[in-house]
Amino acid sequence: MGQPGKVASLVGTSPDTVSLCPSASQGTIYNKINALRRSEEHAPKPERVRLAFVIDVIAAWNLGGTEKQLAHLVGILDRRIFEPVIFVLQRTPAAENPHIGCPVILVSRSKSQGRLRLLRDLRSALKNFDPHIAQTFFIDGTFYGTIAARLNRVPIIIQSRRNAGHWQKLHHSFALRAINYLVDYWQCNSRFVAGTIQRIEDIPAERISVLPNSIDLDHFAPVTENERAALRSRLGLPTDVPVFIAVATLRPVKGLIHVIEAANQIRARLPNAVFLIVGEGPQRKQLAELITQKGLTPTVRLVGGQEDVQPWLAAANVGILASHSESSSNALLEYMAMGLSAVVSDIPANRELVNGEFFAVGNASELADGLLRLWGQPGLRQEISRRYREAATPYGEAFISECARNYYAGLASPFLRTANRGAEVKP
Repeated sequence: MGQPGKVASLVGTSPDTVSLCPSASQGTIYNKINALRRSEEHAPKPERVRLAFVIDVIAAWNLGGTEKQLAHLVGILDRRIFEPVIFVLQRTPAAENPHIGCPVILVSRSKSQGRLRLLRDLRSALKNFDPHIAQTFFIDGTFYGTIAARLNRVPIIIQSRRNAGHWQKLHHSFALRAINYLVDYWQCNSRFVAGTIQRIEDIPAERISVLPNSIDLDHFAPVTENERAALRSRLGLPTDVPVFIAVATLRPVKGLIHVIEAANQIRARLPNAVFLIVGEGPQRKQLAELITQKGLTPTVRLVGGQEDVQPWLAAANVGILASHSESSSNALLEYMAMGLSAVVSDIPANRELVNGEFFAVGNASELADGLLRLWGQPGLRQEISRRYREAATPYGEAFISECARNYYAGLASPFLRTANRGAEVKP
């Protein structure tokens, strides 16, 4: 396929790549669409860009990383320009009660539905919507969505890559390489993942773009000491002890066993410290047993998944991200926006977001040392807090909304027609 090149991102673009950030050329595309929208009432109205997002499953809209960011994305898209619809392959309570301001189509009729029937039903649902762009998420969403969209002759097919492939087996890699021939563009949430798929799967750089995760900078914002004390009282936390927090799905790749091991090492130095693990997942039982086995029940608390993690972050002094692999961590972005200093695993995706306290992946002693260092140096915590908040600014919803608008409008513009004249809207 293509030769190595520069991937479109917040900091630059390849010559032939649609930029995801504001630029003169992409601004022209949007201005053309916007000018049509603001034209006189009797003039033809521009066609909205119909976006079909195809995903395997929605476990919860505000807990898992991809689901949360998909909800953010459809929430920040300008409805005067875009018409998004989410197609979900598996039925779940969350998918049946979306409350995200966007139609959600449940494709499967039952858990035992056959693969061919699922593909036919997805193809039928997409045909009824007639999207300009189909974008796929997760492994089944990618295979079913790509094939159904290609059979329906959807003009643009985008494949999302939002993790570093830690889950992939050999057969997944072969299958992805095969399905790649049916895909037009790839969208990643970090330059690290974009570079990885370009190198390993030989995808042309000009067909890969980076749309970073977004964050509500008004909701996730630094708090005062008085506000922190009030939140601790509300959450049943001591007001005068160090509180460390790790927000993560309870899965092995998140490295939460190392968080518990670090808490065990710190206990002798900070006997009153509290460690909060916020999240839910398949590893919960194993983590709970380890906490009990080490006698850390008063120290480490599994507080479960939270629809809103902001109060818990506001109550903490230091954040922890112990993941073995990330594409772009929602938790770290939330720490940054809150101005919450953190000790994070030394992996490429984390270094792409922050410059601060790192520890070697899986090294609980280094993690413990970093936590003790931050707690013992309030000035360092304040400096990291300032840097984190500043670094979070480019990920605010308003800016990412503009990046997304430019990206999708740029791809769809050759296929848009005014309602009455059939004239193409072109850059």
